[in-house]
Amino acid sequence: MAGVPEIRKAYSIIFGGFFFLFFSILSGDLGLAQIQGSAGQMDTKPFSATVALREGYDSNPLTQSYQSTQDIQSSTYTSVQPSVNYNYDGLQAYAALRYDFSGTYYPSLNQSYDIQYAQTLQGRYTYQFDPRTSLSAANNFVYTEQPQLAAFVQQGISPLVQTNASGLSSTINNLATLELDYRVTDRLSMITKWNNTVVSQGGSTASSGNYMNNGAFQQFRLDFTPETVGTFTFDYQLYDYNNDNTYRDNQQVSFSVGADHTFLPELSFSGRVGIQLNDNFGLADNTNLISAGGLGSGEQEIGATPFASISSTWSYEQRSFMSAGFSMQVQQSNLNTSSDSEAYTLNLNWDHQFTEKFSVIQSFFVNLAVFTPELTQQQTQNLYPGATYQGSGQQTTVTYQCKFAYQFLPYLSAELGWTYNSYGNYFDLNNGNGGSYTRNQVYLGLRGTY
Repeated sequence: MAGVPEIRKAYSIIFGGFFFLFFSILSGDLGLAQIQGSAGQMDTKPFSATVALREGYDSNPLTQSYQSTQDIQSSTYTSVQPSVNYNYDGLQAYAALRYDFSGTYYPSLNQSYDIQYAQTLQGRYTYQFDPRTSLSAANNFVYTEQPQLAAFVQQGISPLVQTNASGLSSTINNLATLELDYRVTDRLSMITKWNNTVVSQGGSTASSGNYMNNGAFQQFRLDFTPETVGTFTFDYQLYDYNNDNTYRDNQQVSFSVGADHTFLPELSFSGRVGIQLNDNFGLADNTNLISAGGLGSGEQEIGATPFASISSTWSYEQRSFMSAGFSMQVQQSNLNTSSDSEAYTLNLNWDHQFTEKFSVIQSFFVNLAVFTPELTQQQTQNLYPGATYQGSGQQTTVTYQCKFAYQFLPYLSAELGWTYNSYGNYFDLNNGNGGSYTRNQVYLGLRGTY
């Protein structure tokens, strides 16, 4: 294929540049003494850098549907993942920056999209005005050409790799937060937070996935005992879609009560229950589309959904822990004809240190989104001529990750890992399991740390 040697040459130059950056940092030749630690995470030293090299096999790098008439492409792959971090911990201020890059080359694809990238930039700044008051500002920017299933599903984006004549489409996701923590009395404290999210995805799913979200969060916390804290939370979120906003724009209000309890220094529990109210702004008053007084009368369409979440963490050794969480809540939809779905999510994590040098990290994520039609088939055709009516249905996303690591030297370790992804898309009518796929990735690699 014409152009492939040039692409591979460019890829080699990129990889070589990151190797030079990493080893220059190790030797102290570059003045980058200020970039370490994941945002908001304390570290024992102000600066660190890592580079991970992996060789692996991917059973479905383009997330092709198993209902497709074309053979699913698989490929070996080579990836490089450098990361640089900086933490500053002063008397009243704390700052953290982290930058991650991932580049992956799939030789068997032999197309313009056989090289795929992802970048993440995180930052956080906290200022402690006095022992009772602190203010934090944080930002998390993600650019990726790969599906991030857990994040994508909860944000209402189909977790698929989109390709077109010009190559891969990309997703940009930026989350900014401003948080004020204030202790009113010795027993009563509160958290006030503002959040802004911008999601932009290219390709054929752009019209259903791109939006801006602004929200306000207020939580009151009462210390019943040193081990038990009760909470009351108000959360308001406003969603503004770039396209089809005459129907999908919506706002959500949730109220919940809960508690955080520490059974032992190693064992903690958190639980919340409440209700979420979703206001669909509906359509302009046009009886030609929707009957008078119904969806389209200009009136807000309000739905109520129960909300619940529980989680627990057990730190049974110095560097070993287990955690679990379950939630039931309203989730943004990736369907043009629905602004939300009822979602059930399960998270399990296990980090275990067998010896000082040998460890394993595992995570398991399941999300079930249930859709109930907000429009009849005739209303759907009136709003979207030619659209396929699907009725009620569900989407199921499963992710499992496992990584074994052996540390040969304080700055060098070997890694063996496996990732399994499954996305199921099932509806009552005219569906054909469109977009459903499974994907397995296995790899062997090295990680260098400074």
